[in-house]
Amino acid sequence: MDEVVETLRKIEQNYKLFQQQQLTFIRALKLSRVEANDVVRPVSSISQVQCYKDHHCYNSRDRHVLNMFISICNDLRNLCQKLEKVHPGDRVSNDLLEKCKVLLNDSNDFTALRAT
Repeated sequence: MDEVVETLRKIEQNYKLFQQQQLTFIRALKLSRVEANDVVRPVSSISQVQCYKDHHCYNSRDRHVLNMFISICNDLRNLCQKLEKVHPGDRVSNDLLEKCKVLLNDSNDFTALRAT
């Protein structure tokens, strides 16, 4: 369980750094979408962000911030796997883990998600 707590602490630290870079992230996505001639279609998945980073992002700062997003998603995915192993869970916690896994799926469409 200590490993899970340490992983979560690391994710929180990385997320705080990412929060400070939100405007850079948005600008990096916008520039990558322009390079890809894909400004009409909304960004809808983690794999789409990965594709923009890999094929349409030419600025190192922009690559870095897009990679921060992808790394946080990967870290959260790994955290879910660790939680499944160390916590047998009840129905409620298992449902929450399943929801997290769906949300963190590379091809999950997150266009309908809204921040609260």
